[in-house]
Amino acid sequence: MKNILLLPLLLITGHLAIAQQRTTDIWLLDVVQKEGKVSVLNPYRMTDNDHYDNQPCFSKDGKFLYYVSMPDTSQSDLYEFDIRKKIIRQITNTPESEYQPQPIPYAKTKLSYVRVEMEKAQKLWEINIDGSGEDYLTPNEDSVGYYCWINDTTIGAYMLNGPTPMLQQFDMVPQQAIILMQGGFGRCMAKIPGTGLLSYVVLAKEKEGKHSVWQYDMTNEERMPMLELPVGVEDFCWGPDGKVYCGNKGKILMYDTRNEDNPQWVEVADLTENIGNFYRLSMNSTGDKIALVSFKGTRP
Repeated sequence: MKNILLLPLLLITGHLAIAQQRTTDIWLLDVVQKEGKVSVLNPYRMTDNDHYDNQPCFSKDGKFLYYVSMPDTSQSDLYEFDIRKKIIRQITNTPESEYQPQPIPYAKTKLSYVRVEMEKAQKLWEINIDGSGEDYLTPNEDSVGYYCWINDTTIGAYMLNGPTPMLQQFDMVPQQAIILMQGGFGRCMAKIPGTGLLSYVVLAKEKEGKHSVWQYDMTNEERMPMLELPVGVEDFCWGPDGKVYCGNKGKILMYDTRNEDNPQWVEVADLTENIGNFYRLSMNSTGDKIALVSFKGTRP
């Protein structure tokens, strides 16, 4: 197993993944819902070093957390954390860099991920969780920035093939794309649980404005706004019950999209003392665990 020493921030510009040194760590917390109220308890620091440990994503059964770690300023690999046993296992060990591990919907033992290849192409790959069977998922697309699965054969993708990023619906069969937006959107996107809808961030036009979460229905190509994020927030995650979570100044906020009377952001945890600032989040499929990515200094 490779030792983790230092991990930088992934910034994507053009076709290059440019690393700038940052310290980020991953935390696991319990989520408890009782009498309509949400509590977030028992923060556990999963990583504790000067590396870049980031992009957490739960396994389908919630027993494992997949993430990225970079031991230097040039190369990253995929890792697995066994939540019950508290054991870390390295999945990839390559000269290239791998990012954004996600369970593949149609395969029980496979992950998808973005690989930054030696010639700097960024393509979507797949791998068995034991580290074997690597292969292309998008062999002809060389500029995948961020992505999420919408169904077994379709992803939402942040593409970099041009001067302006493009938000796309990309169909694995027959390997073709529909352009949804050209510029003006953020990196964070997610399938809305229990639906076939894609949610994504539309960036505010004003410097001090609020970014918003929109939904896209690929059956009729309809797009509509869902909610506004707090000022300065670009990252969010979904719970299985229609609740949206984000981090803002060391606090976890929750927005219940199923509350038709008075939906609004509600503080569910103040983590300023024991965790500090964090931005990326991921929740498991049962809604009782949430992973956070903390950072020092300015937000990555």
